Amino acid sequence: MAIFYLLTIFAALPIIAYILGQKTSNKGIVFGISSLVLIFCVIIFTSKFALIGSFQKQLINTKIFDQINIDSPISEEYLKKIEDILNENEIQNWLIALISKSIDLKKLTSAESLIIFSERFFTSSNEKIIFYELYTLLRDEKFPEFKNSSFLIDKDSILPCEISSGKIDIFVMNGPDIPIAKKDFKNIDDLKLTNTDSVIPGFDLSSAYLNNETLEIYIEIICMKKQLQFYFENLIVLDIKRTSLSYKINLNEWLKQT
Repeated sequence: MAIFYLLTIFAALPIIAYILGQKTSNKGIVFGISSLVLIFCVIIFTSKFALIGSFQKQLINTKIFDQINIDSPISEEYLKKIEDILNENEIQNWLIALISKSIDLKKLTSAESLIIFSERFFTSSNEKIIFYELYTLLRDEKFPEFKNSSFLIDKDSILPCEISSGKIDIFVMNGPDIPIAKKDFKNIDDLKLTNTDSVIPGFDLSSAYLNNETLEIYIEIICMKKQLQFYFENLIVLDIKRTSLSYKINLNEWLKQT
C-alpha cells in the first residue's frame, strides 16, 4: 500500500509542475480534474471500499468454487492467493465457509485439501476446537458407518455393591493422556458412551475404531453403604469391522480402593 502512495505522489509531480508554471493556463480546471482522478485511484486501490480488492476476492472465490464443483484438490496457486489478498480473520472465515460448503456438497477431495491447508491458521485453543469440528464433519462424511460408534457396559455385568455414583474414562493405549470418552453415572446398567462424550472433537470413539486402537478402560464406583470404593481397569482391542462394542464386567474384575 505504501508503494501505491509513493506512485501516486510521483504521478502528481508533472501536474504540480504544470500548475506552478508561469505560462500555463486553465490551472484550476487541471488541478481539479487531476485531484479527482488521483483521489479516485487511491480509493479504488487502497480504501476499505477498494473495488480492485473486492474484484480479486470475488475472482479467487469463483475459481476455488469451480474446483470444488468438480471435487478437485484446490490448487496451490489459489491457496497462496488467499494468503496474499486476505487478512488473518478473513482467511479463517473463508476457510470455514469453503470447507463447510465442500462437505455439504459432498466434494470431499476438495474439502480434504482445504482441511490440510487450513490447520496452521487455527492456533489458539478456541480456534483449534473449530478446526477439529471441521475435521470431524469431513471424517464422518467419508466414513459414515463409524459416525455412531459406541462403547457399552453389558447390562449383565456384576457389581460388588449397590452404587451411589461412578465415572468411566476411556483412553487410547500409548496415546495422549486425554480420554476419548468420559462420563459420570449412577446406573451402570444403562452405561453407553458415544462420540458426544469425547473431550476434543474428532478425538473420539469413531477415531479409535477407524484406527483399530487398543483401549484402556478405567471405571470407579462408590458404594451406597460404608462409602466403599471399587475400580475396574482393562485393555480392550477394537475390531475395525465393528462400530460398537459391549463389555461384561465380572465380579472378580473389581478391585477395592485402598
